[in-house]
Amino acid sequence: MNKIIGKSLLSAITIALLIWGASVIFSFSYGEWSFFIGLGIAVVLFFFNSSGGTLSKGATLGASAAGWKIQKDNELKANVGAVFYGSVLFTVVSFVLMIITYF
Repeated sequence: MNKIIGKSLLSAITIALLIWGASVIFSFSYGEWSFFIGLGIAVVLFFFNSSGGTLSKGATLGASAAGWKIQKDNELKANVGAVFYGSVLFTVVSFVLMIITYF
């Protein structure tokens, strides 16, 4: 359990530093965009580390219609790790800081 927390914290710090570096290079406001970038990273990581769900059901439906065979439904399974949890941690912290900054 402590390994996951440590790796998640390291991932959140790495994401924060990468976004800060990108904000310096491409000249955008770190405070305004960090939440949205973190949310996008979390969604992409979840999407690519999961199986089943809506897209798989659509592909299964197309395959079963083409082959006249009924396929079994796949449940949504996510195999997320420390990088995903780190991106979620970064997103939550940046959201709280954004709320504090603007309200």
